[in-house]
Amino acid sequence: MGRTQEQRAVRVLEEGSIELLSRPRVEQQNPESINDVQRLLMVLTPGNRSPLRVIAIGRKQTQDRFWGFVDLVLHDRRDLEAALGAHVYSTRTRGVGHLPAARVFARGEYRFESTDGDTYLRYVLQETEESFIVSVANPDPSAWNLEEMPDLQLDLFHLTEVHVSLPTTFPPSLQQRFNGNRYAPLDTPAWLDHPGAELIFIRRE
Repeated sequence: MGRTQEQRAVRVLEEGSIELLSRPRVEQQNPESINDVQRLLMVLTPGNRSPLRVIAIGRKQTQDRFWGFVDLVLHDRRDLEAALGAHVYSTRTRGVGHLPAARVFARGEYRFESTDGDTYLRYVLQETEESFIVSVANPDPSAWNLEEMPDLQLDLFHLTEVHVSLPTTFPPSLQQRFNGNRYAPLDTPAWLDHPGAELIFIRRE
């Protein structure tokens, strides 16, 4: 009986396929270790064919707690390939630079589940299964006792890779869910449809 009640308490918000990608450091075409990785990316493609999302992770390694943001929301796989492909750019001091393409290193399935007031991201990659509590950060500086929010992505990512400004502005229907708090549970996939949405991941034991 207890197991049945637990299953009834779980609400599936979204499920689909997941890809984890890495991008080598600038000018590093053949990375040999995690130190050669510029950033980690998570690509979520819902099974209902709604827009796929690219989530940039603000840490090189998957730790017990880490920060990320919705970098891109795309409707076409070709747009994804163009955005994450190799790029050539110019700098004032070093001339022309080369940014390697992002590379897929794992694929699997994911699911967002809501239960007991929290939302969990669960994914399976081959034989590895992970589960994280996911929350959304409030972009309103007053919730943080600040006059304006800092550009956190500039401290963690190369300028040529940032596709959106942080934080984003949510529509009133989503913003009111914070109720003045600094965080809100990712209780609807609609949060992920806004580039610049900041996310906090906490590993669930």
